[in-house]
This record gives sequence, structure tokens and C-alpha cells, in this order.
Amino acid sequence: MAYGKVILLGEHAVVHGHPAVAGAIDLDIRARARVTAGPHTTLAVTGTWGVSASSADETQLGRALGRLVASVAPGRAFAIDAVTTLPAGAGLGSSAALSVATARAIADAVGRVMNADELEAAANAAEAEFHDNPSGVDVALAARGGLGVFRRGRGLRPIHAKPELLAVGLSGEPRSTGTMVARIGQQLRDEPDRVRPLLQHLGDAATEGVVALTANDHEEIGHLFDRAQRALYELGLSTDRIDQLVSVARQSGALGAKLTGAGGGGAVIAMPAEQTVDSAERIADAWAAVGFTAFVTRVGVVRS
Repeated sequence: MAYGKVILLGEHAVVHGHPAVAGAIDLDIRARARVTAGPHTTLAVTGTWGVSASSADETQLGRALGRLVASVAPGRAFAIDAVTTLPAGAGLGSSAALSVATARAIADAVGRVMNADELEAAANAAEAEFHDNPSGVDVALAARGGLGVFRRGRGLRPIHAKPELLAVGLSGEPRSTGTMVARIGQQLRDEPDRVRPLLQHLGDAATEGVVALTANDHEEIGHLFDRAQRALYELGLSTDRIDQLVSVARQSGALGAKLTGAGGGGAVIAMPAEQTVDSAERIADAWAAVGFTAFVTRVGVVRS
């Protein structure tokens, strides 16, 4: 099993050395593998989205599958079945969760015990097929769950705070994490005096977010969401549909709302006025009333 995730604060800044605060959500991917005679490994995913692939395929998923087998059980072949409750392509860590769940399933099938570093290294190698320059935060949360502050090269440091109840709205727009990360990298090279302060601002918000989460200060978290959204907007990462999701959330009583993940589409998260299902569902219902898919989730979950 592997978790989906949301980045609460610090997306894009984390790629450039700043911290990000993120948490696992109560949507996941579960996979099972059995050894086959080969010669290739196959994968079939069902649930909220469906896809199939073979390690012989010259597709992103096929190449990622080949990397996982080479990392975890080289020279072997498997038939892997996975079931997911995560939406795909929404910035909620679906590819990282699939990579982690698949790596675990392969290891289980051959009786290999992988430590956390080995598991995350294998999954990050697969993630590189999807996102070119992944920060590693998605894989770390997919593998470990909980809430944490992540720095590239330093890994995930747990935050000892209660899980947060959030509303999540899906823009329904196709987007590519790799494309958006590359776009910000190009902006940074072309306009460093404009872009570097915005990334610093996002990193600072993440640092302040650790304090707010630890203190269970939901008003401050909402304020930080709004601050971060302004910076993400200035970086050109918002869209008309994301702007609409943010606006509707605020009109529905949210303490703050922002895009989560790479932007250019994907999802918006909103902090409800109260940590109750009713309060969060008011936001989700308002989104649904204007045509968006939305749900309520807990962020920071860990299952035994």
C-alpha cells in the first residue's frame, strides 16, 4: 500500500532547495505481484482510473516498471495488479504512490525486505520517468504517510501534529508536473530577480507552516494558504479554473485556499473554518454545485 499526498506549502520552491510541508491523504494504491516465467513484467491498475503496461513498452509507465524491477528484483518477471482510490493527474501523488506500491509488491513477491532508503530510491528512479526532476517529496509521503517537512537532499522530517481535515477540488485540467517544473526553472534562469524572491516567499511560508501545524493554528494555516496562492499566481501556475475553485472556497467560508502540486491544473486545497466534516463538506458541496469534482480528506494519515 502507498499513500496519495497533498503539498500544503512550498511546491516548486522545494525543487530549488527550500522546504515544503506535505502530508499523506486517506486515498491510496494497493498492489500485489506474483512471479511469472516472463520474459516481461506486466501491470494492470483498476479503481478510480485504469491503465495497463508491460516493462517491454516504450512508454513512461513501461519504462518506470522496468526500472522498478531492475532495482528491486533484477532478472525476474512479475504480473502485478493494483487498485487505487486516487484520482490520476491531479497533483495528488498518484504516480509516486503507484511506484511505491509496486516496489513493495515486487519485494513481497520475492521475500525481499527493503529499508526505507532502498524503497524510496527505487520509487524515485521510476518517478524520474514521469517527472524528469522529481523533488522526492511525493515518494517520501507515499512510503511513510504522516505529515512532514521535506528538503531536497535531506529527506522528510516528521511533523508531530494532528491530521488536518481539508476540502479538495479538482480542476479537471490535464497537466504535467515535469512541464511545470521545467517552466519555473526556465523563468528562474530568465528572470532571477523576479522569480527567486517568489520561491523564497513560498519556502518561508512552508517554514511558518510547520509552526502553525504544530500549534494547531488553523487560521494561520489558512492565511499561509492565501499568501502562497498569491505567489503561485505570480509565477503563472494558476489557471482560470483554479482561480474559480479558490474563489468559491473562500466564499464558502474557507480560512484559505490554494493550488497544490505543480499547478497549471490539478487540485485546490481549502482549510475549512472548523475541523469538522460538515464545515469541509460545505466547501466541497459548493464546488460540486458549480461543476467541479470535490471531496473531503484527512491529511497526515498513517495506517498501522
